[in-house]
Amino acid sequence: MRLLSVILHHNSSRDRTAIKKAAVLLLSAIMHHSSNRNGVIIKAVTLILLLLLYKNSSAQQSEPDLNAVTESQLETYNASTDNIPEDDGHWQQLQGYARRKIDLNTADASVLQSLGLLSPIQIRQFLAYRQQMGKLVSIYELQAIPGWDEQLIRSVLPYVRAGNDLEPQYTLKDYLKRGDHILLFRYGRQLENSRGYQHTDSTPAHYLGSPDKLLLRYRYNFPRYMSWGVVMEKDAGEVFFKENRSVDFYSVHLFVKKYKWIRALALGDFTVNMGQGLLNWQSLAFGKGAAVMQVKREGELLKPYASAGEYNFYRGAGITLSHGKWEGTAFISSRMLDGSITTNSGYHRSLSELAKRHTLAQFTTGGNLTITGRDWKLGLNMIQHQFSQPVEKGAAPYQLFAFEGRTLTGVSADYEVSWNGLHLFGEGAMSGNGKTAWISGLLASVTANVDMVLLYRNYNKAYQSLYADAWGEFYKPVNENGIYTGISLKVNTHLKIDAYADQFRFPWLQYRSSAPGGGRDVLAALTYTPDKQTEVFLRYNYTVKQQDGKENVSFLSPSVQVAHQSWRLQVKLAAKGSVTVKNRIELSRRREDGREQCGFLLFQEMLYQHARWPLQLYVRYTLFTAGEGESMYTITSGMLYEYGVSRLSGKGRQYQCRIRWKFKKGLTCWIRYQQTVYERVTSIGNGWDEVAGNRIGVLHCQLQYLF
Repeated sequence: MRLLSVILHHNSSRDRTAIKKAAVLLLSAIMHHSSNRNGVIIKAVTLILLLLLYKNSSAQQSEPDLNAVTESQLETYNASTDNIPEDDGHWQQLQGYARRKIDLNTADASVLQSLGLLSPIQIRQFLAYRQQMGKLVSIYELQAIPGWDEQLIRSVLPYVRAGNDLEPQYTLKDYLKRGDHILLFRYGRQLENSRGYQHTDSTPAHYLGSPDKLLLRYRYNFPRYMSWGVVMEKDAGEVFFKENRSVDFYSVHLFVKKYKWIRALALGDFTVNMGQGLLNWQSLAFGKGAAVMQVKREGELLKPYASAGEYNFYRGAGITLSHGKWEGTAFISSRMLDGSITTNSGYHRSLSELAKRHTLAQFTTGGNLTITGRDWKLGLNMIQHQFSQPVEKGAAPYQLFAFEGRTLTGVSADYEVSWNGLHLFGEGAMSGNGKTAWISGLLASVTANVDMVLLYRNYNKAYQSLYADAWGEFYKPVNENGIYTGISLKVNTHLKIDAYADQFRFPWLQYRSSAPGGGRDVLAALTYTPDKQTEVFLRYNYTVKQQDGKENVSFLSPSVQVAHQSWRLQVKLAAKGSVTVKNRIELSRRREDGREQCGFLLFQEMLYQHARWPLQLYVRYTLFTAGEGESMYTITSGMLYEYGVSRLSGKGRQYQCRIRWKFKKGLTCWIRYQQTVYERVTSIGNGWDEVAGNRIGVLHCQLQYLF
């Protein structure tokens, strides 16, 4: 019942008046229709009891914030990929749902999956409840669904509603007029010039452009029905409207969904997500982390692409048609890549980088055929890439089985089956060289408070794929097999415990590992939420695996065992007034070949939302010490559609400050400043990105106009 205050926090005063009226109507309905089935009476009585507990609240609605588990997932994702992703499509989609909320009484499984917040079992639990008890009378019923705890409900509340409308039947005119127009401009700059920008009277700078980074995006978005837009971006160091060149990267898309017999139509730039990611997956997808049950890849097969990343998307056309239980998808793409498929950084700052720009043509075709039953689904997938020039693999021993040539083909089959509290899923794939990869998992709702997962994967050392992103220890589904088990235990309404254990093996060589190896990874996390303003997160992680030693005694360095442990405690709570504070302390220890290194990170942040002015102020102070060759990651509440990820190495401190001001008529402004100061160093970075001194600062500004 305490959750009612959380839900009411998301309602306006007008909604609260309607709630009181609804309580009277519900009471009258029970008195006049007491002969109805018991389920309806129980629902109505429960709602009235909740409404009678209502306390008026004048709290101002704020933008949804990341919880500690999601922060941990994003930081682990960036650590494993070693690259900050520029695809903000997931955050754009959630922002669209925040303005055009999903009606829970008409939403099907695919719409609920698009939130990216619910597991297959949780979606099935919701649909079973709705089928048994009828349409939701109020959003408050979510707490009556088995398996839906307070933390989960709070995460989905900003994006859903319980309406009484039928499934809308929009015309093409509605598609064109009911959406939102969003114009966004972002500017960023590193305040200290790196070596690549320095020049003399006789020597030009290595980088041809300025250190300014620019992004301009216009998008029309009618969530779940239509989207179109254009993106223009210039990276730091690239030329901007100079030497017969304008902005370095352009992206244009038109996307239509649910129009007559067309389930999805993509023109321009789009992404493709098949099965469990063995063949092709281009949307945001997490690996191991504190959300131990989120191991299944779920998402729409075709999605519009409106981000600034310059590599992980297709350019062409795609269409999905559906009829009854059958659904078919076909797509075609033609793109120009830089140099080879292994060197697409997206940067075109120097003459050498410009020489590689758009020198490799990539032509891609693919398709999917899916049949869906009541409790099962089966899909067949195919994709083929053709290149204008032969792609050459590297000469390192671990690259022996990498792709080379002009044509790369792959096929796969994916499946899922649900029965009671069990959900079985998986995918098997084969690349053009005849090598295979497959993954299979089982999600189980053991009791109302206990969920478990079992996952097995086996990726051949010579399996080849271009845009694959399947679950695993390595960032690509190749040269790996292992078994993963996890459990999520809801001790009570306030306390949740998550844990996993993963045993993996690499049959062939890997980067920084000149011999076959393997390892194990265990994690335990505790989340305590006594109220909606307080969150305590405690996490322990232990990983051990092999990698090359530092002693150069032979051509192939002997492998040594590397063990890494980390402890994290993070506390978030609301102070007096409109102030929220968050503190984290993290300790790490790395043991390699008898040598031990320790790391330490401590930050304290404050978020202040003015009660009367549309002003939000955010500050954070961080102290860190990372071992030699190690890094620690923190994610910052940045600007809309952007979360700043800091990779901290060595020893030092970091200062961050952000201001947000909401003007009238849909205009919002963000300004963010960050400075990192390192101890006992005379320069930061390397190569042309090296900065003299021991400190580096960045400034970001963003304007969004919503109309």
